[in-house]
Amino acid sequence: MSIPALEASNLSARRGHGEARRLVLDPIGFTLARGEAVAITGPSGAGKSTLADIVLGLGLPDSGEIRVLGEPWSTPKRSHAAARRRLVQGVPQDPAAAFVPRWSIRTSLQHAITRLFPSAHPATLIAQAAELAQFDPGLLDRRPHQLSGGQLQRAALARAVAVKPCVLVADEPTSALDPGTAQAVAGQLLSTAAASGIALLLITHDPQLAAYCARTISIQPPAQ
Repeated sequence: MSIPALEASNLSARRGHGEARRLVLDPIGFTLARGEAVAITGPSGAGKSTLADIVLGLGLPDSGEIRVLGEPWSTPKRSHAAARRRLVQGVPQDPAAAFVPRWSIRTSLQHAITRLFPSAHPATLIAQAAELAQFDPGLLDRRPHQLSGGQLQRAALARAVAVKPCVLVADEPTSALDPGTAQAVAGQLLSTAAASGIALLLITHDPQLAAYCARTISIQPPAQ
């Protein structure tokens, strides 16, 4: 049996301090295979973004653990070498957050590659990533403010896949886009993950977007 790209076991999280500390994510567990897309849905306050942060390594769970390719990922003692950090990448709700405003898209991709994948050849990976994300290579030398919302989200997807991750976490990736652009970007996100053998964890409140995925996991706000 092949090792899952991502395993989450009994994850829960509390946030706040002292008497204000409260449960924000009920215990949850799931696995993702390579190339599989799973949607996490639920109302506001259910802990969707908290879960995304934990999977991305931006926050710690209060219980449970995450394994990436069978190895511990999110634990209080985690210490990710560059070769491990690149394995889980995010596609943000606000794609501008993925870029330094004064840098071209090409420079941002080069920086991500040399920081997280130093043994790689940046030009080759940038060309491959642009093709996978269906991002026009003619736009690589533009700055973020010179791109449309859809173009910028495709650039963010290219940046995420450029370092050859095994897991993508997309947190409401189409919420700032008009319906037509959102549908195109969502389709590209799923096709890129499938073509690359990347496991996709899609955080969304949109049932139409969730329907594109192989499975949907619905979570609810914790009882206080």
